[in-house]
Amino acid sequence: MSERVTGYSLLFLGLLIIFYSAFSVFNVFNKKANPIDIFNLEGISLDLANFVGSDLSPEEKSAIDEGKINTKAELISPDVLNSPLNYTFHLLFMGFIASVGFKIASLGVMLVRPIKIKLKDEKSILLPEKEPSS
Repeated sequence: MSERVTGYSLLFLGLLIIFYSAFSVFNVFNKKANPIDIFNLEGISLDLANFVGSDLSPEEKSAIDEGKINTKAELISPDVLNSPLNYTFHLLFMGFIASVGFKIASLGVMLVRPIKIKLKDEKSILLPEKEPSS
């Protein structure tokens, strides 16, 4: 009887894990929760001071060197890079968690299911039946 109790507990635990992962993905894609923040990449930017030719006046060159003029141009913001990566990682991670839940639930089902073995009669296996002679 303890096999059945263990089996039902594993089945319930596996289903609980599967429902948790599905609920987490649903909440993340409906913007009720944030995905797991695993990526924190910097945005892609260029320093335009490197592209300036020699036709600048000395005052402009000194202003650029001192940092008075902002020469950084952001091409791609960090949010545009990090958000899709975090959503993709969250989806893949929750898929892995759901597969773990499936394995646990399938172990529970194997413990709950009764084991029935049907054996044929030993005589019928060893000796073929003779047809009655007329």
